Amino acid sequence: MDRREKLKESFLNFLRTAGDLMVLNWLWVICALPLVTFGPASCALYAVTLKLARGEHAPPFREFFKAFRDNFKNGLVLGLIALALAVVAYVDYAFAMGQQGMLHTVYLVLAIVLLAVLLSFLCYAFSLQATFENTLTAQIKNAFAVPFAAPGKTVMMWLITLFPVAALLLPRVVISMLGFIYLIAGASGPAYLNSRLLRDVFDKINGAPIRPKDEDGEE
Repeated sequence: MDRREKLKESFLNFLRTAGDLMVLNWLWVICALPLVTFGPASCALYAVTLKLARGEHAPPFREFFKAFRDNFKNGLVLGLIALALAVVAYVDYAFAMGQQGMLHTVYLVLAIVLLAVLLSFLCYAFSLQATFENTLTAQIKNAFAVPFAAPGKTVMMWLITLFPVAALLLPRVVISMLGFIYLIAGASGPAYLNSRLLRDVFDKINGAPIRPKDEDGEE
């Protein structure tokens, strides 16, 4: 295959991936909108983006809803844990902002620590559930333990996950320019970038006592 053909193939793969991410983005938004289904929707999102990150073609509609169904029960609990962590972190931050001196510092540090825990949980809990067969208790334990196996990549995933939220603090002109990106890949884009990093992390932990799911995502 000559250079022109390789460039053409790469461009077509880019367009196909971009199209899949746009579809996934709206599927996730619609399915996560009730909030209580945030967890299963996020498991389904990672189930597809992890396949895309491995270069596998995954029809987004079929793969997303299959993963949504297969991971619904565990994903529901994981989502509720994530929401609880977010609420506690916000309450600590709000309390810190109303205090002075030592109380301000203590609760602000606690809020930051909880934010780091939440970000790690968001990056790993749903992707682990989408990838490995395990009990719910073990999935939760692994979601808190695996980030220490690759601290550098974990920090990178924190930044990727935070970017869509942090970008909202930019001037309105910039936000309006980014609006189109939010529409096509506001959630699926970060999940895809995280999935590219998670490939190496999961390869590293594959020897741990957790069994990868087969290609059909069934036990």
